[in-house]
Amino acid sequence: MNAFEQWQIRLSQLSNELYQLSVVHLQSTAAWRPAINAFRLPDHYLVCVDLAGMQKPDISVRVDARRLTISGHRPAPEPPRTDASPSPQVLAMEIDYGPFERTVEMPEPIQPEQVTAHYREGLLWIRLPLATHSSSPTPTEDHQP
Repeated sequence: MNAFEQWQIRLSQLSNELYQLSVVHLQSTAAWRPAINAFRLPDHYLVCVDLAGMQKPDISVRVDARRLTISGHRPAPEPPRTDASPSPQVLAMEIDYGPFERTVEMPEPIQPEQVTAHYREGLLWIRLPLATHSSSPTPTEDHQP
């Protein structure tokens, strides 16, 4: 291996280390937002939240008469490491991790005490019964910071 190849390898390692440090810093201060699908049925709303890689205890669901908030913390999806293993070279880091929060405003009142949630295969399904039955558009995203 010539000096140029050694320099390229070391530069790649340093670049990887700097990227990992910046990702850790960014993820510790900025929340991400999981994707949702929302549906309106005759007597309830149904919201599906993409939370792959999470455990139930790490997910929080809060509801009031017109608002659904899902929050929690997803661990970084990284390969297992031991003290003897070298740091892996990061080729792509597209899966969001760290703290998250997502709020959805309901266009009509719901019954918070009747809300149910089921987490299966990385998807959180939340059933939000309507306080009254009427036809309305689907829920819209809360645009508050």
